[in-house]
Amino acid sequence: MFKHYLAANSFKRQGLACALSTGILLSGCAMGPDYQQPDLEIPGQYHDDLAQAPGPNIGMSPWREFYLDPDLQVLIEHALSKNLDLETVRSRLIAARSNITVTDAALYPALGINANSERSIDSSITNTNPSHENEFDLEGTVSWELDIWGANRRRSEAEYAHFLSAKESLNLAVISLISDVASRYYEWLDIEQRYQISLNTVELRKKERNLARLRKENGVISGLEVRQAEVEYQSARVTLPDLDFERQEKANQLRILLGEFSYPLAVKTETDIKTEGKLFPDQFAVGVPSQMLSQRPDVKSAEQALVAANANVGVAKAAFFPSFTIIGSYGTETDDLSSIFDSQGVTWSLLGGITAPIFNAGSISAQYDIAQEDSKQALLAYRSTVLRAYFEVNDAMNSFRRSELAIEAQQELVAASTEYNRLATLRYRNGVSSSLDLMDAQRSLFSAQLSLSLVKRDRLLSMITLYRALGGGLLAQEEKSKEGQAVVQDSTSKIAVSQGDNGEGTAEAVQELN
Repeated sequence: MFKHYLAANSFKRQGLACALSTGILLSGCAMGPDYQQPDLEIPGQYHDDLAQAPGPNIGMSPWREFYLDPDLQVLIEHALSKNLDLETVRSRLIAARSNITVTDAALYPALGINANSERSIDSSITNTNPSHENEFDLEGTVSWELDIWGANRRRSEAEYAHFLSAKESLNLAVISLISDVASRYYEWLDIEQRYQISLNTVELRKKERNLARLRKENGVISGLEVRQAEVEYQSARVTLPDLDFERQEKANQLRILLGEFSYPLAVKTETDIKTEGKLFPDQFAVGVPSQMLSQRPDVKSAEQALVAANANVGVAKAAFFPSFTIIGSYGTETDDLSSIFDSQGVTWSLLGGITAPIFNAGSISAQYDIAQEDSKQALLAYRSTVLRAYFEVNDAMNSFRRSELAIEAQQELVAASTEYNRLATLRYRNGVSSSLDLMDAQRSLFSAQLSLSLVKRDRLLSMITLYRALGGGLLAQEEKSKEGQAVVQDSTSKIAVSQGDNGEGTAEAVQELN
């Protein structure tokens, strides 16, 4: 019976299929402008002529090839797996992936099935011979808004651009986390170094004070010189509380990035660092601005926001035109459940509807104006991001150059202060000069040593800032979001189908991500 039912109604199903196929053929154009990448007229070189090695932009190298300190690499890997803010950004990417599915659903027919059963009896007052009546029906339903003007395809294009922007936001969060961990790590080591310098100075001046007391007891010096030694000792000692607080604060900031309440941090002296080898590459290249712009996630994210705004112009323009809807049903109705598939009980319907705007007090025109202005704002934001990125690199190069000059001068100052302190100590012990000369030499050496530690820290931070400004390095496969990679592979076919000839920019982005 069921085979007979299918054969008897095949022509009706063919009619419905033809109607749906016609709808597919009608869905051909998309309103609004196709995305064209703006011409930015980027300078061919940076303003600062920094001496560099030949080769590509160092910002395009993996971070492990830039951060060479093995202890820092361990901290970065831990932060990438445990940082809580990074997990939040990953969650946003998963939500962006789901939004693609929600938006793309409008491109396809919505299919459903209804099954109902009813048993009733009429009133014996109005009916002299009431009897029970049964009704069973089973039907499939389809509804579809034909995307003739391409509004849904533009929505899909915009949503996919939002997803790509979210993916670049994740890459930016990863790069920012890596540079933040490196910065906090070297800031913490600098404070530990200055704290140790202060401790050593305090111990040295304590011995000088005790020696001055002994010499006074033997009548060699006066009480004034003892007080001077006491002042120098206390002056060095007073620096310890602030440095101790700062080193604890920096350690806590580092643990926050690591996502841990407690994490053991190993202090390294300058000797340990020299023994382990270099912290960064000896030579590197900054490349040209176009390389930097192709690498920085914030620039990529701003461009995808522009792609989305451009697509929304098409959505707003399509609202001026009528929408076409197809609603159909196909099923069977019977009073006996055993004959639910009997061909005599077949029912079907096919409805086509048109809804067109006539009067809306200028609402549609206003929405279109808003979409156009949003697109202009996105373009300005994109240009601003590119301009800011360009000068961030220039500023980072200037900072690196300054730190190179400063560290050379500061090292010479420390060497001169060390020799000055040595000679002042000899002259004082031989009675040639007063304690004032010795204390002045000690103050100069203490200040020079602290400043040298700060200058070395600034040089390390300028390297980190320059690397981040140049793009922050290519992320290894394990640092890339698994969710994002899965979405790219899963969504490529959908975008190709939904955008047709209007998704060239997005298709290029998909190819780049893969």
